[in-house]
Amino acid sequence: MKRTIALLLAAMLLMMSASMPGAAAEELTLDERVDDAFADARTIGGAFVVAHRGEIVYERYYGMRHKNQRNPVTPETYFRCASVTKLVTGIGLLRMMDMGLLDPDEDISTYLGYTVRNAYYRDTPITLRMLMSHTSSIYEGASFMYKSRLLRDALDIERKGRYNFSEVRPGTQYTYSNFGAGVTGSIMETVMGKDVCGAMDELVFDALGIDAAYNVHLLDSPDDISGTYNKDGSLYTAPQNLLRQPYTAECLPDEHYRMTAGSLWIRPHDLARLGIAICGDGSVDGVQLISEDAIAMMREPNSKETTGITDETPYSFFCIRRDNVIEGHTVYGHQGTDEGIVCNLYFEPENELVVCVMINGCKAYRDDGVMSVSRRLTDIAWDEFVAGGEM
Repeated sequence: MKRTIALLLAAMLLMMSASMPGAAAEELTLDERVDDAFADARTIGGAFVVAHRGEIVYERYYGMRHKNQRNPVTPETYFRCASVTKLVTGIGLLRMMDMGLLDPDEDISTYLGYTVRNAYYRDTPITLRMLMSHTSSIYEGASFMYKSRLLRDALDIERKGRYNFSEVRPGTQYTYSNFGAGVTGSIMETVMGKDVCGAMDELVFDALGIDAAYNVHLLDSPDDISGTYNKDGSLYTAPQNLLRQPYTAECLPDEHYRMTAGSLWIRPHDLARLGIAICGDGSVDGVQLISEDAIAMMREPNSKETTGITDETPYSFFCIRRDNVIEGHTVYGHQGTDEGIVCNLYFEPENELVVCVMINGCKAYRDDGVMSVSRRLTDIAWDEFVAGGEM
């Protein structure tokens, strides 16, 4: 009888320990925890790269680059960044500010060569700072969607109606705008005198040996691009379709105003290296990309007193501030989504942690504004490389 009771108690203890949430996690390796996060999100193909104290400390590549062809994701796979494109473009724009080519508070009319005004508030210039904090009042409307529309026709006060602007004074209201972000690429082209891909090569990518482009034709190995997928796992865009679309590397600011909103293709390892630069002092691998003053600008909250822009916006120079990712810490960076695509580049400067998540398709859904799979992977990185090291 005593033996039977002892066996029952042992079985109960075993069942209780197996049901404890922490117990199973402690038994899993880091790779297994990461793979579980990808699998639970029904990820087609993904990559997870972590940097700590200026060095990449972990990389994991998961699933398929092409689902039907069963081509696996590898370190050579290019993923589309979606809206993290804006953050990377912001590095190039800040470098131009460091070089004295751009002034964040100059009227963008100066750079585009025609007068840009919100017709409701003709007395208020629109600036780069406004565009990069999503407070420009440029409306996410038809002009951005119609590929035949020229930028000047949409923005020139002498050519357009009121339809491309919200009825709010520029700088006073936060409204996320892909159109406004795209305009920054056109400004880059007019000032640099070359297409945005060539400009970003000169400003950012070449110095670090990064192969990245806003059009797949300009990549060194376009056959390594990933397919993209919808939330239900069906195909969103096939690589061969992208490769069929022509592109001419010319300076065409009137036509290229969509590229910097979400078109960048890059390898996860290289995106993480850019994260290292903006997490620290603006440098990575011995190359100073942007100044420490520029880094401070990226992290500075806006307010009427400091920057003249409403403090409603969480963005400064295409860099968001979030207090809901790691408890008790401010995290910076950007998130990108499109159908099933997920991309997050987040950094926490106090502990010098950089997290890069790139997914070509998954069951994407948000948890308090952050993609749940990225939140889970960030928790894993924090536990493994920061909290675990403090114990």
